[in-house]
Amino acid sequence: MTLKKQSPLLQAFEVILFTLLIGSVGYYIDSSDPLLVHSTFSFMILWLAIVTLFYGLHMGLVMWISFAIMSFISYHNDDFFTSILLENLFFVFLFGLFFSNLHDEMDKYKIKNKYLQLRLKELTNAFFTLKISHDKLESIYIIQPASFRFVIAEILEGSKHNTPEESAKNTLKVLKKFFSANAAMIFHVKRDKLQNCFASVGEIDTDINNNDKLIEEVLLQKKAIYLSDLEEKSQTSYIYAVPFLDKRNTIVAILIVKEIPFLYYNQDTLLKINVVFNYIWTEYKKRDSLDKIRKQENHVKNLSHTQHERQDIVDFKLEVIRLTNILKDYNIDSRVYSVYTKSQYLDKEIEDFLYENELFEVLDQYVSIKCGKQYIHLVLFPFISSAGIHNKLKDVDKALDNIESQLRVNMLEEGLQAHLSQKNYEGLRKKHISVKSFNNLLKEYACE
Repeated sequence: MTLKKQSPLLQAFEVILFTLLIGSVGYYIDSSDPLLVHSTFSFMILWLAIVTLFYGLHMGLVMWISFAIMSFISYHNDDFFTSILLENLFFVFLFGLFFSNLHDEMDKYKIKNKYLQLRLKELTNAFFTLKISHDKLESIYIIQPASFRFVIAEILEGSKHNTPEESAKNTLKVLKKFFSANAAMIFHVKRDKLQNCFASVGEIDTDINNNDKLIEEVLLQKKAIYLSDLEEKSQTSYIYAVPFLDKRNTIVAILIVKEIPFLYYNQDTLLKINVVFNYIWTEYKKRDSLDKIRKQENHVKNLSHTQHERQDIVDFKLEVIRLTNILKDYNIDSRVYSVYTKSQYLDKEIEDFLYENELFEVLDQYVSIKCGKQYIHLVLFPFISSAGIHNKLKDVDKALDNIESQLRVNMLEEGLQAHLSQKNYEGLRKKHISVKSFNNLLKEYACE
């Protein structure tokens, strides 16, 4: 405890009053020696120690001066008392130094303690804020467990896309199921005008006002528009609209959403709706183009296999381009896994293994190509990051290594006639890259 915050005058008054009390008691005990200087124990140094250590150096000096004044009255003929006063003055300064150092350290610890309490309070608030954010995110993903891959696979695997009406109907069904787009429709667009409604879901009027502000902005800016993007929100009946643009940057279809539950109406959900709609509609347009090509039987018969790429390779490259555009627009990465070998024995085994692999899902695409004497196997994993693909490929890498080790002895024995040795055997080369680096991968394998 310290009284440093008290008024110095009040402290001095208390010290003088205490000194007079000591003198009065001493005078009552021995009138010839009121400060008990000549007693066996030096009480004066005890009082000085108590006051100096309790109040500080200044109050110790006040008490010492008070004792000095009293000594001139009671001990004016005693030279011995002068030496006692000087000796006690030394102890007052010594006690004062101790008091100052002690309180300096105490002040440091008080400041440190206040800082730690403040930091603890800040960290506690930050922790509870983080916990609330975590609970919010957790609730969103609990009520919205679907990923891009799962939703798109659901549409492609269990649905027909022979007509735009079927494709639109299946798309809206899945968007309602996973993202609670309870009221939405997909319209055909021609020359920047809404033509006919391909399909709708929920309670929504398919007769659209041509002056609706949200639709006008989408057709004008050719990008997805949110209700929050509009300054005059009363001029629209919808909350979200997403256009689909063909390769000529012309809008050919538009998704219009009227109703989404409040918990689902967030940036994450709307981004997923945007990507899923564009991905599925691109798939429909691709299938529609392929159907038209297949119907042109005379043209197909005249195609030379040596002058044209296989259709699976073309599809693979188109998918890479589509996913590269998604990466640029939405920062959603996809990965390409490549396996390289110069052995035709190993090539056949790898091809059989990858074709039959149950680890691959509906969206994953596999293609094998030959560039010169090199055999390249490519697997495309849409909407998977570098971290996400690591565990997925662990089992694949292990299986390929086992295939290689089993065939390696046979390959070396059969290659003895061609002077194939252990030293010039070149093993498998495996890597996975982002779709944006696919062209560089082809250059590396000399497959352009």
